[in-house]
Amino acid sequence: MCQAAIDTEWWGDLLEAHCDDGFTTLEIEVPCCAGSTTLDALEYDWPCGFARFEIAIWNPESSWFSDEELTALADRLGHPVKQIRAHI
Repeated sequence: MCQAAIDTEWWGDLLEAHCDDGFTTLEIEVPCCAGSTTLDALEYDWPCGFARFEIAIWNPESSWFSDEELTALADRLGHPVKQIRAHI
C-alpha cells in the first residue's frame, strides 16, 4: 500500500454504504492508489476495531484497562482483545 492519508469523508461514506449489511468482508479498495487491503490493516490515528461482539462498560472506575487486565480477559475468552474507548 502507498501509505497515503485517506480522507475521513471516504471512510464515512463507506460506513454509510454498509450500514445495512454490516460489512460482510473487510476487504476494500483504497481511494488513494486503488490498492487492495482490508479495513483492519489500515493505520488509524485513533484506536479502531472490528468485532463480532463487544463488551461495554458504562461509567467505569478507571479510564483504561491495564495490560495485565487485558491479558487476563483475553486468556478467559481464548482470543486476543483490543481496547477501544468510546465517549457517548
